[in-house]
Parts: sequence; C-alpha cells; structure tokens
Amino acid sequence: MSMEEREKPLKSKSESDSSSESDTEPGSKPKRRVIYDWELKRPEDLVASDFSMYEDDPKPFTMRSGRFEYTNKAWIEREKQIEVAMADYRERSRNLTLFDAIAPPKIAGICGGVIPLSIDDDCRLNLTPLCNVALDNYNAENQGSNFVLADIVRTTWRAGGMYYITFQAQDTPNSPHITFQAQVQRKPKGQHKEIMPTASTCCESTFH
Repeated sequence: MSMEEREKPLKSKSESDSSSESDTEPGSKPKRRVIYDWELKRPEDLVASDFSMYEDDPKPFTMRSGRFEYTNKAWIEREKQIEVAMADYRERSRNLTLFDAIAPPKIAGICGGVIPLSIDDDCRLNLTPLCNVALDNYNAENQGSNFVLADIVRTTWRAGGMYYITFQAQDTPNSPHITFQAQVQRKPKGQHKEIMPTASTCCESTFH
C-alpha cells in the first residue's frame, strides 16, 4: 500500500475476523464472533493494555481511533522492513529512466507508478502493434528509412495503457539491429498513439 494508505485508519483484527467468518459454506451456521472488551469502550477510554492479546500475534495489527493509536510488535517490525526496502528501492531507482523502471518491493504494497513487465508471448503480441506505430511514425518523419520490428527487448507500463518500450528494428534484412525506445499509449480498436516527444527517434545503440 502507499504511504498515504498506510496512514489511514485500518479495520481492527476483530472486524477482519468477522468478515472471514461470514464466508461460511451454504447451510452451515455462521460462527459467533468474539467481542473483545475494548470494542465496548468509548474511543477516549482506550488504553494500550486493552490490546495485550495482539502484542505477540504474528500478524501485524494496528488500531487508530481519534488520538489513540496502538500497534503490535509485528506491525512495528513490518514498518521497519518497509522502510529498509523502500530506501534500497529509491537508491536503485535514482538514475533510471521510465524505460528502465524497476518494480517496487512487494512488502510496501505500492499501487500505481511505472512498473516493468515480463516479456512473454502474450506481451509480445500486445506490444508488436505499438512498436509498429512508433516505427511508422519514424519512417514517415525520415524519408528513405524503412525500419521494421526485429525484437522487443523490454517494456515498462503504467495505468491507462501507457507503455515505455525498448525494441530493436532493421532498415533492411541484412542491416544491423538498431535499438529504439518509444512511449506509446495503447488504445481500444487498435487506435494506438505515440506520445510526444517522439521517443522512436532515440536510437541508443547498434547490435550485430
């Protein structure tokens, strides 16, 4: 989850237990949820000792109500792990472009942002028309060139169908592979759009 999400009040463990216990098999009687003493108190009367049953629970638990806040050992330890993982992630991401973005640590539960995708057969099928859009634009802007897609190297993605693709193309069948990068938005019905500036003009290196 994001830093903002982790600062929002969370459901108490008892509330989560209530949800899971309601998912019983058809025809079976739902289990009665345990009502803890702290649930019967006013928020202003809560004290840390009311949550002693959670202190050594291996599952992270927190309770926020008004000015009162309680977190168990597992929650505190997880926060420390998240802090360490995020510091390492920020350091490794410091000089990376959107085309080279790395995945944030899973423990942080971050949603959104630019993430790398695995290049499998399905991914190649989806990315090929996007690369072709970029190459068509490049060929149109550079009269005499006739680059065609040779291989997809890597790609990153963000919500909204935005792809940052690194791929190789050839001008002629026997010419060396040229590496291109293109930022392309995937649109329904194949109406894909390359985003300015025209990243397909960014040839990085040549491969034989």
